[in-house]
Amino acid sequence: MSNFKKLLVECGSNSHSVHIGAGAVAHIGKWLLDQPSKRAFILVDQKLRAPREMLITALQRSGWEISEISVHAGEQLKDFHSIYPLYDRLVRGKADRDSVLFALGGGTIGDAAGFIASTYLRGIPWVGVPTTLLAQVDSSVGGKTGINHLKGKNLIGTFHQPSLVICDTAFLNTLGPRDILSGFGEMIKYGLIFDPKFFQFLKKNSDQILNLEPAVLSLAIQKCLQWKAKIVRKDALDRTGIREALNFGHTFGHALESKTQYRRFQHGEAVIWGMRFALALSHVKKILPSPIREEVDFFLSQLHVPPLPENIIFPEFFKSMTQDKKAREGKIHFVLLKNLGQAVSLSGITYKDLQSAYKLLILGSQF
Repeated sequence: MSNFKKLLVECGSNSHSVHIGAGAVAHIGKWLLDQPSKRAFILVDQKLRAPREMLITALQRSGWEISEISVHAGEQLKDFHSIYPLYDRLVRGKADRDSVLFALGGGTIGDAAGFIASTYLRGIPWVGVPTTLLAQVDSSVGGKTGINHLKGKNLIGTFHQPSLVICDTAFLNTLGPRDILSGFGEMIKYGLIFDPKFFQFLKKNSDQILNLEPAVLSLAIQKCLQWKAKIVRKDALDRTGIREALNFGHTFGHALESKTQYRRFQHGEAVIWGMRFALALSHVKKILPSPIREEVDFFLSQLHVPPLPENIIFPEFFKSMTQDKKAREGKIHFVLLKNLGQAVSLSGITYKDLQSAYKLLILGSQF
């Protein structure tokens, strides 16, 4: 067990540990000794076979009673019509307040499981077992849960910290190139907003990370989660503004996902476009030096993400951004970049600002 990295996410009475490393899930029972009940309900992406068997084996070895809730993962899961029947599975399984809900899958599984756990019986414990790079480096830590509304992504949600998170890097070997790139996009976010040296590390080692080279990959995941844990400790409920920097690239990215019905882009791919838009907007607002914008945008433009749709109608797209959950009183609130490692929040962005940034993004596009 000494080979695994351990982080503590400090959230007062909701503090919990994160364990990182290949094969970590096999030890999950030892990290759950303080749970008052050993009744497990596993919300699992039905496509996952080996991770499912590994988790079930590890829990059974530790004496857990297991019920499975197998679902189709994806944004379609994060809908009231999809979520409501899952409560019925808990009711029929006689889940009580000491039962533990496990989230085995990517970000949408984590979002859905966390939301259900936070609202079933007014709150039950849950454990995150993320199986995608995106979830391991970002969404598995922080306690944000959410489901979607027709008007935008994650407009309905809660904060509900997990009791434990297991990032088993061996699960990542089954991912496709787009899944890996999606997680890499969120990694880049951390470098841009917090740590210039980490951004340069990601640039230098991008091929190794995208090819899942173990040593470099583990180091990058650990670094991202260290930053995430530090920010969550200071701003657990996303109220003070410190945690707001984590939204870099997400206002445009969420609008892009919503306008393409969550079918064209993976989340991290949309965030890559969102970061490029934020860089352009930072230039328009004259807060980011041109050489830095050009350096970062060129790097991002070399990543093979799907092109922007040709049929974006900007007035409608602008409206969808005003409906993002980070908008305030109908005004768009953007996280922009002032320098590498230095994010800044700016509100009152005008329609003309957005148009100018979008034009700059398109003119500088490699697609």
